[in-house]
This record gives sequence, structure tokens and C-alpha cells, in this order.
Amino acid sequence: MTGRLRRLLLEPAGFFAAESPSLSRSGGVLLAVGMVSLGIVPPVVSLLRSPVIPDDVVLDAFPSLRYVTTGWEVSVPGIVGLLVAALLAMPVLACLLFAALFYLLSWPVASERGFGRTAGLVAWGFVPQLFANVPAVAVLLVAFPSTPTEVWALGMTVPARIYAIPPAFDPLFASVTAVGVICPLWSGYLWAHAVAAARGLSLRQGIAVIAVPTILVLGPI
Repeated sequence: MTGRLRRLLLEPAGFFAAESPSLSRSGGVLLAVGMVSLGIVPPVVSLLRSPVIPDDVVLDAFPSLRYVTTGWEVSVPGIVGLLVAALLAMPVLACLLFAALFYLLSWPVASERGFGRTAGLVAWGFVPQLFANVPAVAVLLVAFPSTPTEVWALGMTVPARIYAIPPAFDPLFASVTAVGVICPLWSGYLWAHAVAAARGLSLRQGIAVIAVPTILVLGPI
């Protein structure tokens, strides 16, 4: 896997031309993005339990999830279960959305068919989101107060990028956010190569296909 990632980052044209994506490998990339994003769950739960947000607004708005066995019971607030499911599902849904957009936009000039191959290669374009999410989650876990007294902006935005914006300006969070904003451009560069390989396009045509969807997801949130 390390050699494959190195080739993806240093020689994307050769990587996508030679890659025959399997469901496990492409899905593993998306799963990794989702697993890293779970790091925002503790701060979100802490925020929901704080006096800033009344319990009846969010925590009590959904029934708890309970697992009961002999002499043992686990209860999780419904909103937490929903949050975990959404964070894990977001990369998959975003990948399918982008793959469908790229497939349709490339249809007039494509010489190759196969949505499965397109989606499988597009999934590898989410690797830069790992580079954006790891520092974002790390900084958030270190800096987030144990009992927040103000509302923070926390969440995941398309294409599966974590954002964390404190109540007041913080240069460290601003730097992490700037990295996060740049990473979709990096994903777009990889997607251009992926679409070119999957749909039989030139790199210039691939860039034209991915340009608008990529630009639309730029921004701090």
C-alpha cells in the first residue's frame, strides 16, 4: 500500500493508467477518510453536553441506541450514532456523487465506458482529504476545551473534509483550515488523471471535466 500511495502522489498518470481498482482497495481509502473523521465525535459530544446547547434541543431529540445482553447494557445517544454513521457514509456518498458528475460531464468526449472503474479511480482522489483531516482532528482534540462555553463550528463538508472553527480567530486553526481548503485542489488534480484514465480522455480534457465541481467545493466550510 505504501508503494501504491507513493506512486499515486508522485506519478498519478502512471498510477491511474496501470491501476485496476478493486472494491476493497478503493473502499479502504474511503473508509480511512471516514475513520479519521471520527476524531471530531468527542468534541461534538462535549459541545452537545455543555450548557451552550440545551439537552432537549439535540441530545434528547433522538431516542437512545441500546444494546442489551446478559448482565451488560450499552446505551448511546441517538444523535451520536447518527453522527458516526454520517461521518463514515460521507466519503462514500461524496465519491459516488463526484464519480457520477465526472462520468456525465465526460460523456460527450469519452472513448471508454464503465462507471465502476470511474468510481474506483475517483476514490483514490480522496487521499488528500486524509492529509487535511489528520492535522485538523489533532489540533481540535488538543485545543478543544473540556467544557465549552461558546459555540464552535464543527463538521464535515464536501468532499469529506473536516472543519473546526473556534469562536474567536486562532492562527493555528486558520492555518489548518487553509491546508484543508488547498487539499480539494489536490484532489481535483488526482481526479483529472483518474477521469482521463477511466474515460479515455487527455489530461486537458480531464481537467476541464473536474474543474467546476472541484471549484464549487472550495471554501472554509
